[in-house]
Amino acid sequence: MRSLWVLCIFALVLTGVAHDDQKYDIGEHVPLFVDNLVPFNNPQESYRYFTLKFCKPDPLHHKSQTLGEVLQGSEKVYSGYDLRFRRDVRPARELCKASLNAEDISRFRHAIQNQYHFTWYYDEIPIKGMIGDMDHNDNCYLYTQHDFQFEYNGDRVIDARVITDAAHRVKLPEDATQLDVSFTYSSTWKDTDVVFDDRAANNANELYQEEIEIQWFSIVNSFVLVLLLTGFLAFIVMRILKKDYQRYTSLDEEEDQDETGWKLLHADVFRFPANKTLFASIIGTGLQLLMIFFIILTLSVVGVFYAYGRGTMYAAIIVVYSLTAVAAGYSSAAFYRKIEGTNWVRNVLTTVTLFALPAFLVWSVLNTVAIFYSSTVALPFGTIIALFALYFLVTFPLTLAGAIAGKNFGGSLDAPCRTKLAPREIPPAPWYRGPIVHVAVAGFLPFSAIYVELYYVFISLWGHQLFTPYGILYLVFVILLMVTACITVSLTYLQLSMENHEWWWTALTSGGATSFFIYAYCFYFLYSESKMSGFFQVSYYFGYMLLICYALFLMLGTVGFLCSFVFVKQIYRSIKCD
Repeated sequence: MRSLWVLCIFALVLTGVAHDDQKYDIGEHVPLFVDNLVPFNNPQESYRYFTLKFCKPDPLHHKSQTLGEVLQGSEKVYSGYDLRFRRDVRPARELCKASLNAEDISRFRHAIQNQYHFTWYYDEIPIKGMIGDMDHNDNCYLYTQHDFQFEYNGDRVIDARVITDAAHRVKLPEDATQLDVSFTYSSTWKDTDVVFDDRAANNANELYQEEIEIQWFSIVNSFVLVLLLTGFLAFIVMRILKKDYQRYTSLDEEEDQDETGWKLLHADVFRFPANKTLFASIIGTGLQLLMIFFIILTLSVVGVFYAYGRGTMYAAIIVVYSLTAVAAGYSSAAFYRKIEGTNWVRNVLTTVTLFALPAFLVWSVLNTVAIFYSSTVALPFGTIIALFALYFLVTFPLTLAGAIAGKNFGGSLDAPCRTKLAPREIPPAPWYRGPIVHVAVAGFLPFSAIYVELYYVFISLWGHQLFTPYGILYLVFVILLMVTACITVSLTYLQLSMENHEWWWTALTSGGATSFFIYAYCFYFLYSESKMSGFFQVSYYFGYMLLICYALFLMLGTVGFLCSFVFVKQIYRSIKCD
């Protein structure tokens, strides 16, 4: 456990999670940084601020970026605003005069029609605002004055906002070829009792109370489902063990075999699965992803990440992924040893690329799309080289080191029954007990337990609403794991009762089946709950959701199999095996 938190602290140091803790003197200049322009309905489709003809400093000075800011597509540039700590700007002051030609006007009109909004940063506090608005006749208006409202406590900035109104805007005629615009600004400062340590929570977007109530009501329902499933499973196990002890005290073995089909599989139930290398790699990678998820979510729950630092979280995920590669290598190799695998080189290569390679392919396609659209979310060449260096100099060596340790210290399978050389023939089963129905049931029940919460998760990932109650997300994921484990174990028992000993891959696929339903939900959310549009945004949406669902498949599949494995070993320990 201590090593786990050492990894967390190291990751946070590398990603620069700590936000600015700046103190200012009265009258000291506090720089305002302008960031990207983003269509309101397409939050991943960000563009450089000065693609529109705002007041542009000469020369441009970019703020140094952290890895998280680069991953988020942020590109902060010093603005020309002269805003000083606790000094009001009254009356409004002119920033610059701009002469717009037909192309400039057309770009502004397009941005206003698509509800582009800007993001500025003042002492690392994000300030969001709209470029302009439209009236009921679809006339476009550009806001020309920004009124800043600041709050302070002692020598620190607590809050920052910008106000725009219809009194300070200019009409952008569709057929205009020339337009002169004067951009102005003002500022006011107000004292507040909010302390600096609470400013992130004070500024964070909060969910509506009725939405919180819906979430907690759904979580209560989910916990009831978990209790019912757990009780059902416990009833099955106790009933099995009770009958085992009763029947195996008698000498009538033939009657025992006629009544209980799963006992007939004691010589085949621990027969190793096909494609041992891939199977062991899935187990190792799934455990690694589970570790990453709980590390990041735990740090979010305790408030380590700055409320607006979503990019910092992205960077932390990448660094923690690299550092936990040793766990993936060890888990994969240890399990590979248990199932008597022999191709260790293939095991290491499969483990280190099982998630990284699909992630690279998805990113390559989407990064190409971003470059084509000249979006800021396209990673610069230097960052790409740094990520490759992190992978080959940290991730791969740690995976190899973990695999060596797993190979040498992994232990044996310790199966309670010996496996015969010739596999037992599997009797035919009706269609409703086939693998497709099996997997469908295994995926649908856990999905139904988290269906309501998915909406809030999706609007956080693909909208502008920040999902602040990470504790709810934590509970939802725990519920998902518990329901997945219960359902997979129950279905594994049913499969063994039908004298089908090929349960290894079925248990793994059944555990991960929920990810298929979540990806299907992506289509419903896009067309029914969101207003995302355009090839750029839709490709990002489906591409990264495919990657997220793939990660969920690996995690849930691992949980489903390992729980089934423990269950199978336990029930076969209770019977007499030759």
